Amino acid sequence: MPYEKPEITPEWMKATEVAAVLGVDPRTVIRMIKRGDLKVRALEIGKSVRVHREDWQAEMERRRVVPADA
Repeated sequence: MPYEKPEITPEWMKATEVAAVLGVDPRTVIRMIKRGDLKVRALEIGKSVRVHREDWQAEMERRRVVPADA
């Protein structure tokens, strides 16, 4: 029976993953976090920045625009 890799969602996202969703450069994401434009917990590990996934999802939900009825 072959080993199947379990589907694991990491608790922390790379700044490059966040940048891909926003369509910006990863350095822009880091600047947004430092300025407080993105209200998320972030870890800086060496030159790598990680964003807490739950905070990211909450921030995106907060920013979601609901279209008005026509």
